[in-house]
Amino acid sequence: MTWSPQPPTVTAPPSAGAGRSRVPAVIAAALFVPALVAAKILVLMTEKGGRCLMYGGCAPFPGAVFLVLCGAAALAMLLALAAPARLRGPALAAQLVLEPSAVALVLAFP
Repeated sequence: MTWSPQPPTVTAPPSAGAGRSRVPAVIAAALFVPALVAAKILVLMTEKGGRCLMYGGCAPFPGAVFLVLCGAAALAMLLALAAPARLRGPALAAQLVLEPSAVALVLAFP
């Protein structure tokens, strides 16, 4: 038996919830663009949307607000993937609020 001056080190096992917010964040990001396309198709299928497409004269789309929402959703997704474990849950929640908000904005303006 050999003597060691260092006490044995015990490492904590990885927590079971460490990757719990990563998969939903990726799934939500993957479904974001198809949701935007589907929302725009639904808007163009309405009478007002078709009229705006053919004749114009509708309220302009708030592109700056849309880009801010999309950028914030992308940042929230990155935080949900790479942030420390205590920030992943709130980042996922922010992503799941920002993405539907952007889709709702597309639905609101033909």
